[in-house]
Amino acid sequence: MSFSGCKFLSGIALCSVMATVTHAEMIIHGTRVIYPSDAREVTLQLSNNGSKPALVQAWIDEGDPKSTPDQSKVPFMITPPISRVEAAKSQTLRITALPSASQLNQQQETVLWLNVLDIPPSPTGKGNEAIPDNFLQLAIRSRIKFFYRPATIKADANLAADKLQWQKSGQSLVIKNPTPFHITMTSIFQANGDKKVDLLPQGLMLKPFSEDRVQLKNTNTEKMSFINVNDYGGRVERPIKFQ
Repeated sequence: MSFSGCKFLSGIALCSVMATVTHAEMIIHGTRVIYPSDAREVTLQLSNNGSKPALVQAWIDEGDPKSTPDQSKVPFMITPPISRVEAAKSQTLRITALPSASQLNQQQETVLWLNVLDIPPSPTGKGNEAIPDNFLQLAIRSRIKFFYRPATIKADANLAADKLQWQKSGQSLVIKNPTPFHITMTSIFQANGDKKVDLLPQGLMLKPFSEDRVQLKNTNTEKMSFINVNDYGGRVERPIKFQ
């Protein structure tokens, strides 16, 4: 978790906190958004699990975690972009593609990032206590992947991980993605003595028609496996089959 600086919204200075996994009271129902190119719109549900109302701002960026809503040039519109969500209530975000979305690559997926900024209410005084003149108000900003998926792709995205090509090259493991989908892996397991070690502690997302390398712990490549994330956010462990 790291501080990304202060912003201003409706005249109030806010310092946002960047996090991929947070303990915010505003809950995003989903770990990713899939937008089929032939869809009129897709929706994303938010819930306020807190005891107080929250102000929520949502936007999509092209991959820069420091970008702000006014800097976004993506061909998608979120309605409402700013909303007040009462305690224990929900809010539905509607995401619509603009006509310029047709200029995105129609032969493979495009990955963008959806941001949800959870802005807590200002502090209030208790009894005769005055509200402090100076206080730090933190807003938690969460980001999840947003995949634009062209309708021209007829293959099943949830079978893409089975098509990965694995090769051993010296002390490296070469992974090739011959599919038009982004494939997210959270772990690659290799036996190291009597232990199973994870070669991907930080995870890896392979872009369409790309390859990457991972350093092996040893020369033993028997019974290796990996975990990938499917469209529903589920984690599936699969065996690695070398060519």
